[in-house]
Amino acid sequence: MPQSNVESLAKARALYYDFFAGLFLYELLSERGSVLLEQIRILKENSLNESDKVHFELLESEIMHKGIKGILDEYTRTFILPFDTPLPNTPMPQRKRRDSNEMESNMHSQSVGRVMLYLSHYVESCLNGKSLLKARGLTKQSTFRLNSKECKESEEHLGFLLLLMRYLLLSNDENDKSLSIEVANELVLPLGEYVSKALQQREDLSYYASIGELLKSFLQVESALL
Repeated sequence: MPQSNVESLAKARALYYDFFAGLFLYELLSERGSVLLEQIRILKENSLNESDKVHFELLESEIMHKGIKGILDEYTRTFILPFDTPLPNTPMPQRKRRDSNEMESNMHSQSVGRVMLYLSHYVESCLNGKSLLKARGLTKQSTFRLNSKECKESEEHLGFLLLLMRYLLLSNDENDKSLSIEVANELVLPLGEYVSKALQQREDLSYYASIGELLKSFLQVESALL
């Protein structure tokens, strides 16, 4: 592949990583309304598939007409509130009356438990496990240095890893570019898959249901590239 094409592909991938980082880090999301809207418009015009356009259009319409407050509120309900905390004023999907077994199954699937964004939670059923040590080790091999104003999370948090990938893809350091493959395969792809599935299981979501679908679509392309 010509060098110009390689660089263009790296920039396109970095844009996606930056887009998702702005949606999975509260500090970024809270101040990125205009940036997010511009990214959505660019990505919508270059969607990976037709179904992605619908999700981009939902987010675009929300931000254009109401700003990011609704997305911020859903972020809080999804990623910050404690497990099994009832969500006030959260509309649930209307369903027809069904038998008791099916209703019990539906109640379980509609769980509003917090979606975790840390790799150790999914791999080791804990926080700050070996996955965090691995993420820290790989980060130290790079020239990336965390801006604490952008991210207050640990190195195994999805938002941090997305920022790391953006940096590695745009870096002029050859070691960083090589490291991006390991970071993606060992950390980002598995964690992203866990999170996208967790979002799909939450039936009370609107914006993050679409974001989960977009993340799934992007990770499938990333997996094929790597």
